[in-house]
Amino acid sequence: MRVMARPATSASDTLTLCVSGIVNASLRERILELAPTFALAGSNYSAAGITGELYSFPVNNQPNEEIVIGRVRKDELKDMYSYYLVEKSKPGRSVYDLILSSAPNGICPLCGVGHAVTLDHFLPKAKFPIFSILPLNLIPACRDCNTGKLTAYAKTFGEQSLHPYFDHGKYIDDQWLFARVEQTVPASIRFFVAPPANWPDGDKERVLSHFMSLKLGERFSVLAAGELASINAMLKAYIVGIGPYAVREYLNACTMAELSLHKNSWKAAMFLALAGSNWFCQTGFQLE
Repeated sequence: MRVMARPATSASDTLTLCVSGIVNASLRERILELAPTFALAGSNYSAAGITGELYSFPVNNQPNEEIVIGRVRKDELKDMYSYYLVEKSKPGRSVYDLILSSAPNGICPLCGVGHAVTLDHFLPKAKFPIFSILPLNLIPACRDCNTGKLTAYAKTFGEQSLHPYFDHGKYIDDQWLFARVEQTVPASIRFFVAPPANWPDGDKERVLSHFMSLKLGERFSVLAAGELASINAMLKAYIVGIGPYAVREYLNACTMAELSLHKNSWKAAMFLALAGSNWFCQTGFQLE
């Protein structure tokens, strides 16, 4: 995961922009009646994000056609996102573009590898329609991360995936993503989660939930396979005559460089595993 600053646009400002794009007078009036509710929802979301309690909001399982707040139907709340925030011709689109463009180097902060091309609802709008256009609930994401979650949501603290706007500190500073080298031909990498032993159980569960819900193990292994092909070719061409010590030194240097960038990147985990594998350093990189 990559850390992100929280969006500067407030819930109230976002609502104002979206409402300004509504042509239907009745819908505009009914949505405006919810302005205090939207503002409160934004404050409550922020407080829950800071304390790690976003799982505690009640789920809305009502049918789309039912009134859920004030005089507004569930589908009308959900459609605020699709028709008045995403739609390029609407004023609310400026908020969408601002959040999307804030992705670090254009990379999805959820996985750290995909290209951020859309916004993901951390709490799905199908279950939490009041948060459908809340900036704090909208995270730049790649297609894989956005479609992989669908309408999944956490019911406990430990089931929550990591939130780029709130979950900093230990989740970024401590290493919890690791890998092991599989003695296959050619060599392959398998990723796993191993948080520090002194972490609270709930925090351990959260990084595992993040890893599993986004299918990061499978996705990282595919990326590692491509990277290994290049690493093997380079080692065979330039280092094979020097011996396993030189191979390990090179891999250790790569490990330190990657760890200095992101403690929990797939490349840091991969190089650490390669450097620690006697089999790979001695003969594994030569197998095809």
